[in-house]
Amino acid sequence: MHKAFIVCCILFFNSFLQAQTSSVDSLLKSLDREKTDTGRMKLYNSIGNFYMDNNAGKAIDYLRQARTLAQKLRLPLKVANNNYSIGFCYLMKGDFDESLAHYLESVKGYEQLNDSFRLANAFMSIGNLYTQNKDFARTAIYYDRARTIIELQKDTLQLINILAQTGILMDQQLKFDSALQYLQEALRYSRRLGDADMETNTLSNIGLTYKHQKNTEKAIAYFDSVLVAYKTMDVPTDNVAAIYNNIGATHSQAGNFAAARVAFDKSVALAKSAGSPFIEMENYNNLSDMFGREKNFALQAAYLKKYYDIKDSLFTADNKNQLTQLEADYQVEKKNAELIKKDVEVSSQKNQRNLSLLVALSAAIVLLILIFFFRKTRKNNLLLNEKNQQINHQNVELETLNGVKDRLFGVISHDLRNPLVTLRSYLSLTDDPALQEETKKQFKESTLQAVAQTSDMLDNLLVWANMQIKSTTPSLQPVQVDEIIEDALGAVRVQAEQKRVVLHQQVAATTVLGENTILTIAVRNILTNAIKFSQSGGNIFIEVSKEKDTVLLSIKDQGVGMSPEQLEQLNANQAETTAGTTGEKGSGLGIFLVKELLAKINAKLTITSEPGLGTTATMEFDAL
Repeated sequence: MHKAFIVCCILFFNSFLQAQTSSVDSLLKSLDREKTDTGRMKLYNSIGNFYMDNNAGKAIDYLRQARTLAQKLRLPLKVANNNYSIGFCYLMKGDFDESLAHYLESVKGYEQLNDSFRLANAFMSIGNLYTQNKDFARTAIYYDRARTIIELQKDTLQLINILAQTGILMDQQLKFDSALQYLQEALRYSRRLGDADMETNTLSNIGLTYKHQKNTEKAIAYFDSVLVAYKTMDVPTDNVAAIYNNIGATHSQAGNFAAARVAFDKSVALAKSAGSPFIEMENYNNLSDMFGREKNFALQAAYLKKYYDIKDSLFTADNKNQLTQLEADYQVEKKNAELIKKDVEVSSQKNQRNLSLLVALSAAIVLLILIFFFRKTRKNNLLLNEKNQQINHQNVELETLNGVKDRLFGVISHDLRNPLVTLRSYLSLTDDPALQEETKKQFKESTLQAVAQTSDMLDNLLVWANMQIKSTTPSLQPVQVDEIIEDALGAVRVQAEQKRVVLHQQVAATTVLGENTILTIAVRNILTNAIKFSQSGGNIFIEVSKEKDTVLLSIKDQGVGMSPEQLEQLNANQAETTAGTTGEKGSGLGIFLVKELLAKINAKLTITSEPGLGTTATMEFDAL
């Protein structure tokens, strides 16, 4: 689609250049003779319009002078039109920001004049501008604004145009179904209006959309319908050549190389007869691509050479400088005339010099004002960025606190309430005189166990919540691992004895870089879990080893173990709370808390397990 559009633009430019080159010299000479502001404004516009498609920089210079005179003459429509044309010229130069600024100025002018027709066109042009920058969301916004105005004005021709443009936009976003809906609607209006040119253009765009959708059959059918329509119309030969080029590209894309070759050959012949080197060049480029896909590299190279031969011959240095030379010759003639009139115009030149000084001074003042406002705006933007960063930081903290709150409520409402209910039940039953002493003893042991579990749970909960809320970084210092293990063993020994679990340790005096409280909580939680999932009479092995600069603390049990699925959920912090071998409860915070604590001291936890063979938890620390 883009290639076809470019070909059309080049054809227009070529014919325009040939038709208008001879007139620019007379326009420039007329400008020198014209004395009235109205006449000079019209001439500036004519010269600017001439340069618009071949030298955008020069066009801007002349159009700005036309706009200045329009402002002086208080002609707001002319001012708005000049801004629109300048916006188009900046688009040709690839200056997106300046193009957008001038298009928006034209929008302001058309809005003040309540000129709906031109306002809709300006909105469409801004939409096209955003399309070239791939900002399709903003393109859709301006297309919608244009369509709203067009539908209110009931301008069918403009409606066809905006529908077709929207269809092309959808095609560029690969939204082919939407593209076809808009293009089909444009086709219906074209036929209703009886505009054969709009109808054939829309049929061609529908064919291109089907081509991009790789629906070869439908694409060819629409291109054929364009050819049929052309037979009843007086259209340039190069239009027919362009359609055959599209047919060839569609067949080539589908791998129908023989049919593609026939279509390309027709297009080349028509392009040569019409004197359209751009379409001929496009065919050679497509043929080169096709032979490349066929692995026929000799023909690929041959057609690529033809493509570059035409491309290199199109805009030679002489062609590019032809228009500039015309104006240069005119300027020389003008200088000669000025020399003749120099004596007469001395006083006028003095006045002009004084005026220039005044203009320069005014420009300097304006520049200083702009610099002041720029710096002020920049300072305000910096302050605004700081406020935004502060707000974002507060949002992150708020989200963290909400997460902590939700987790706390979940644990308190479920895991903490259940042990308390159990404690209350046990305590009420101990006063029952019908219970035997053995049963009371069992209740007492269960009560002690529940109290211990609840205490551990609260410790973990408070440590985790404090860590989340404060987000502090612990101070790392040398820690004796053997002392940490002894403290942890003292805390869990009663739990182990109740289940008759034997704790074995092979620990030498070892120092790691860490933090006492964090290591104590981590080891105690791992030991508690190991006892919880060990069978009565089982064994737990605690071992400390050193590998290069790393200390490994492993705690291995002979308990129930975990399946690969359970282990994956545990590593992803998604594991549900599981009762121990004798019904012990947990909060679901144990391993999750250990991982977060160890991460704060640059340590990590690795867990391996097999069902029925137990679990091994290994903590890895930096050695000293």
